[in-house]
Amino acid sequence: MRVPELIPVALLGVAIALPGAAVAQTTEPVTVPGPVVDADWALDHEGGITLINVSRRPSNYDATGFVDGAPFVGMSEFMTERPGMKGTIRYLAPSPERFETVMQGLGVDDGDAIVIAPAGDKVYGDATAATRLYWQLKYLGHDNVALLDGGAAAWDAAGGQVSDSPGSSAGGTYTAGSPRDALFSSTEDVEAVIDGEQSAQLVDNRPLAQFTGQMSKDYVDGSGYLPGARPVPFTLFVESRDGVIYWRSPESAREIVSAMLPGVDGPMISYCNSGHVSSLAWFGMSEIADLPDVSLYDGSLHEWTLDGDRSLVIGE
Repeated sequence: MRVPELIPVALLGVAIALPGAAVAQTTEPVTVPGPVVDADWALDHEGGITLINVSRRPSNYDATGFVDGAPFVGMSEFMTERPGMKGTIRYLAPSPERFETVMQGLGVDDGDAIVIAPAGDKVYGDATAATRLYWQLKYLGHDNVALLDGGAAAWDAAGGQVSDSPGSSAGGTYTAGSPRDALFSSTEDVEAVIDGEQSAQLVDNRPLAQFTGQMSKDYVDGSGYLPGARPVPFTLFVESRDGVIYWRSPESAREIVSAMLPGVDGPMISYCNSGHVSSLAWFGMSEIADLPDVSLYDGSLHEWTLDGDRSLVIGE
């Protein structure tokens, strides 16, 4: 449709459209209202947000469809690896330069209101991939970011368009900021906590069977948990309703932490096997429950056991 010509009114310094004609709208900058947005909010602000389909692999969207027009990024694309003493250490945060390239390829510009959309019908490898990307964006200084509650499944249910394939994007201008050390914990930080040189509660976010040593992952050299750690399984912070994964309320998230970590009032370090599922628990504690001083042990037990002569404990 042709945009109506505007008639300048010099004395008033304004422009008036012809009677009955539609006036072209401008898109105002959008700021996400919190760490989680629902599908109705996202649809209302669709023209001013940058939607990204994020999951471990594109096949996770087979049942839900992709948010139409939004590009897709797999978790492996924004993680990296390095050699360790006992093998390759994978699933690590990439350099700011590498992460910058990935975000630019998704069409992200500086200051964009980014809304991350997992498929929405599963937790492991889907919601956890979304929280890992969220954490990396926050770690490198981008605060205008939120997760789409219920992901593409909720978007579809709310009347949003979905498609069988992701969209494409022109290159963006995103630049990574300086790393925020308060959100990141290293192996040296964890050693300092265990040795009593640093005060923090280590929080194991794996399933309880892995915490107790009944089960383990093949990329972790050993069974058990870090000395002094206490369990808060990552799945506690989400719930399934009609087959769609939603976040628990801030009140529920705080109650979960209080019940699982009674008496803990200070810094916490979330970890798992690889820094993947613990990003979901970090999100639940730091962003949903709004607890201060929660960091993520990036390499987690994968790095702990493969990059030195370190062990885990059982039943301590």
